[in-house]
Amino acid sequence: MAPWLLSLVLYTDATLGYAEKYNALANAFVFAVAAVAGLVCETIASWIEVAWDKEREAEFEIMENWYSYLARSVDPEPVGYRYLSRLATMFYFELSMLVATVPFAVGAAVLVWFRFAEDKYLLEAFLVVLALIVVCYFRKNARTTHLVLCRTRRELNKRLDGQVASARAGRPSPNPLEKG
Repeated sequence: MAPWLLSLVLYTDATLGYAEKYNALANAFVFAVAAVAGLVCETIASWIEVAWDKEREAEFEIMENWYSYLARSVDPEPVGYRYLSRLATMFYFELSMLVATVPFAVGAAVLVWFRFAEDKYLLEAFLVVLALIVVCYFRKNARTTHLVLCRTRRELNKRLDGQVASARAGRPSPNPLEKG
């Protein structure tokens, strides 16, 4: 949103003097616009996540593993839960950056158009190439993180289910580190 705000403030009279006269209202409006822009980006990121979940549903039983993970209460909490939480945070950051890169790049191009009129075509070409690289980078990373999340959740559920089954049968919990 930053390049859009800079373009608005530096190169237009769009504030019509209201920003100076009604400072608190102007700040509240900017905050509201940022919140709505964030909501739109988050919605698009959710659509992408749902599409990737559908792609991998057959291989990873994503919905079943997700609800098993959510329904399980384990004390003490397995280290894998913290790892999944960290992965999910990273995944949502990558998705958000993937989505936010596009409006940021367009806003930067508008700012370049106003600020560097004589070199605008070269700079805008550079921005387009850079934005494509960034989008590809975050898409690849987000897809990889999504795959690791799917695998880890499935494996964690499988191992915890094995421990529960062993406990019910009166056997010691299976330990993958023990040879046997």
